[in-house]
Amino acid sequence: MSDEKIKELINGIEPIAIVRYFEWAVFSNDYANPKYLLLRINITYKDIYEIDIPEKMVSFLVSELDGFEEVFHRNDGVVWERMAFRDKVKEIVPMAKIVQLINQ
Repeated sequence: MSDEKIKELINGIEPIAIVRYFEWAVFSNDYANPKYLLLRINITYKDIYEIDIPEKMVSFLVSELDGFEEVFHRNDGVVWERMAFRDKVKEIVPMAKIVQLINQ
């Protein structure tokens, strides 16, 4: 997905979630590489799309997180949501697909 489309989604009004997780670097034995995903609901297919946020967009993303609510925080990751993303997912997406996403 293009950087402009990702910016539109982040600045838009659609319910989305942002996930920060840490990728383990074998050479450092540390969770030193934070990665970001944007989660978006596809109403037509009743599914959740994962969109990787490129590293060059992370500073923009972090500056926009004030408009999001932090809903989950652990040492290995954080989840922010906008417009009750979790509630919308529970209404639209079948539980089997939610479980599949969580278990990936």
